[in-house]
Amino acid sequence: MHLKHVVMLHLITSAGLLAQPKPGVANTSDTSFNTYSTQAQSSKPQPIALYQKALNHLLGKSGAEKSAEKAAVIFKILAEKNWSPAQHMLGNMYYKGKGVEKNDLLAYKWLSLAAKNNTQLAKSIYKKRRFLHDKLKQNLSARSFYKLEVWIAEWKPSGI
Repeated sequence: MHLKHVVMLHLITSAGLLAQPKPGVANTSDTSFNTYSTQAQSSKPQPIALYQKALNHLLGKSGAEKSAEKAAVIFKILAEKNWSPAQHMLGNMYYKGKGVEKNDLLAYKWLSLAAKNNTQLAKSIYKKRRFLHDKLKQNLSARSFYKLEVWIAEWKPSGI
């Protein structure tokens, strides 16, 4: 585990932002999550097709099983590859606790990265990001909040 991951885990746990997984919520330690994630990554479809697949799961359209958890898995794969629409959707899912455990810190991370990568998204999610920024700044020590901002600024996409 990289030092920055250890620091982030410490930030999350010390801020009380890490909760036990609930049924019906995507969990990276869950075997079905890992299996689905592996299948989605190995199929290598174009990002837009994979994004559409995630939307279909989220909304239960085009014959896809309605599953926010499956949508979250796919959005996370694309978000980790620096695809801003998926970062935006994943941030919203963490913000609302839809398909994933509600987590303001991860919502802020993904919404911040989406805003950094896409000026149109930055404009549309400004208020939500500002709310999370203020809430986290209030609930974390100054040092922890600074580490959070550095973690986001230094984030690098996977597989690129």
